Amino acid sequence: MSREVNHPDLFIEQRDTAASARLFAPRTDWSVMGETEHFVQFYEADAFLLNSLAEYIGAAIKAGEGAIVVATEAHRDELEARLRDKGLEVTTAVECGQLVLRDAAETLSKFMAGGSPDPALFAEIIGDLIARSSKGRPRVRIYGEMVALLWAEGNYDAAIRLEELWNSLQQTHSFALFCAYPMDGFAGEGAGRGLPHVCTTHSRVIPAESYTALDDSDERLREITLLQQKAKSLEAEVTERKKAEERLRSALLREQAARLEAEAATRLKDEFLATVSHELRTPLSAILGWSAMLRTSKFDQPAVDRALETIERNARSQAQLIEDVLDVSRIITGQLRLDLRAVEPAAVIEAAVASVRPAAAAKSIQINLLLDSVSPLVCDPARLQQVMWNLLSNAVKFTPVGGCVTISLRRDGTRILIVVSDTGEGVSAEFLPFIFDRFRQADGSTTRRHGGLGLGLAIVRHLVELHGGAVSAESAGVGQGTTFTIELPA
Repeated sequence: MSREVNHPDLFIEQRDTAASARLFAPRTDWSVMGETEHFVQFYEADAFLLNSLAEYIGAAIKAGEGAIVVATEAHRDELEARLRDKGLEVTTAVECGQLVLRDAAETLSKFMAGGSPDPALFAEIIGDLIARSSKGRPRVRIYGEMVALLWAEGNYDAAIRLEELWNSLQQTHSFALFCAYPMDGFAGEGAGRGLPHVCTTHSRVIPAESYTALDDSDERLREITLLQQKAKSLEAEVTERKKAEERLRSALLREQAARLEAEAATRLKDEFLATVSHELRTPLSAILGWSAMLRTSKFDQPAVDRALETIERNARSQAQLIEDVLDVSRIITGQLRLDLRAVEPAAVIEAAVASVRPAAAAKSIQINLLLDSVSPLVCDPARLQQVMWNLLSNAVKFTPVGGCVTISLRRDGTRILIVVSDTGEGVSAEFLPFIFDRFRQADGSTTRRHGGLGLGLAIVRHLVELHGGAVSAESAGVGQGTTFTIELPA
């Protein structure tokens, strides 16, 4: 025959058989106790706990001691039934104040504040209960389930704090305290980490029935050995699971980063295609417009010359845009080759400066050359001139009227340094790390003030790196100008 009592926090099942009585028989002599003991009982089945509790409280009633039980209603009812089965006058003990029964949840709520037990309220409420129960009696035995309720809620810190408050209360009040925790409350990782703290707050720890039910000492030693082996296996499994979780977390982060990078690349390519269309259409519109006007209208010679000059300039601009795209394609596919030879770097720089002087003069931009005498450089002169032209044309484009562009050349140990600085618009700190990326422009809209595909600086970086060098950019911020430094092996 079995009887079940359901409770939201604790489950009780009692089997009235001789076998279960032997299995759940307590192994502790509850009549022999210290004056201020604080012990904890772990249990797997409620029947084992209630047998232990009945022995503990029954010994107090028989010895004329005070007994306080702070438990759930289900446990209080089961305890009273077991005490009566032992022939004890429970009603008389309650009426004379020897046995005090309190609800665990209700009592706990009286001294909880902000999710944690308040020390002053706890000392006042529980201290008064102990003082009244101990009058005229040799001592008081207490059983409390309030810590178990906190643990079941996952409020582990509050449960440990409450255990500590019980210990502190024993400094001013004499009582023995019996706490109990169901073993399944320590199944989770967080609860499992709290088990050592629970044990250290008690003067005595009583293991669950699967261990205490063993009579033979050799059986107990074997069980301890098996438990140690299980603990080691579980520890190894937990460690491996943590490593697997970390690997999965790292893989997820990499996947998220790759997805974001792919999305950014797709967005940049879409913007680039829009920019290419705009940049190619602008010079093409000028070419077609002036060509149509030359065919349908009669101009004097100066107008014809101006029209042809405009057509040629826009055709060259369009050719340069296409060449930039082809260069990037060659770089990506690894088909760009260098024609290396020994050249004077100063001559290459001067040739590039000569090609941008007309554009600089149109904006009244001063170009300063600070060229030291350095040994010949092994490089591809055409590609190095392309690098210089890209940097210089970029500087002239973004430098306002009346500004200044300075080019310096010097040797620094085993390196040749070429520095191009301007007093132009500068670069924001947010964009500076991406300034050499393909398809990147600080202003990527088709309505921006300055033209271009955003490939020039990417080409500069690739060409310099192909020469075994490096290029870097510095800017104090928007409106503070920009400095590009090229380092090439001497």
